[in-house]
Amino acid sequence: MKLGIISAIKAQESRIDWGGSPVEAYARFLQNSGGSFSYTGYEAAHGELPTAADAHDGYIITGSPNGAYDKDPWIAALQQFIREGYAAQRKFVGICFGHQILAHSLGGHVEKSEKGWGLGLRKHALHKVKPWMAGAAGQMSLYFAHQDQVKRLPANAEPLGGSPFCPVGMYTIEDQVMGIQGHPEFTESHMRDVLKQRRRQGYESDAAAAEATLQKGTPDGQIVGRWIVNFLNFSNDKQTQKGSLRRIRNGFLPANLSGLAK
Repeated sequence: MKLGIISAIKAQESRIDWGGSPVEAYARFLQNSGGSFSYTGYEAAHGELPTAADAHDGYIITGSPNGAYDKDPWIAALQQFIREGYAAQRKFVGICFGHQILAHSLGGHVEKSEKGWGLGLRKHALHKVKPWMAGAAGQMSLYFAHQDQVKRLPANAEPLGGSPFCPVGMYTIEDQVMGIQGHPEFTESHMRDVLKQRRRQGYESDAAAAEATLQKGTPDGQIVGRWIVNFLNFSNDKQTQKGSLRRIRNGFLPANLSGLAK
């Protein structure tokens, strides 16, 4: 599979130490999750997108400090690209902002939550388990850093998990679109970088409360990473789907493609 990693982060403005560019960090995350994709990175926040929606088989859209409803020209361009890619039956996975802009672009609605910020290690209940969600339990824990939330899903979307604080924590649109509000790609160091920034902005109590959650367990980022890889490899074709399911159930993640990250 040829994968496009669409970065919605202006790297020079990011307060997170990604150990390289955000594109490289997401590539490492997918590789460490068992993915063997060829990939190309695109700096969407700087106006760079693929020249055609069918340039890749699938796309992953990163988090961002921006909102899916912002009026920046690059956000409008990304929304249009999502609609074109969806019509062309490309696969999409969105994380945090990516989760939100996929829903917002395809008929849903995103806005700032009156509940404030979701920060730190948080649990979401899983309402439904899909065939590609190998090893799923009744809940998942991830690092979170968001104020915006998906308030209304597209009509054909299916919610898979959430919490009282964030009801739409994970969803799919058939086997084509997957959105995750949490950050499976975050390490604890990434989360602490976010909390340092909150402190610099004067939100000490928020940061302290979120920091306390980091001692209450470990995130399921690696498990969710495997779900993402399985989802991207999961085929709508019935015959191929049977083979994909068999490999997933046997704990095998497809690795029949060229290497992902350097």
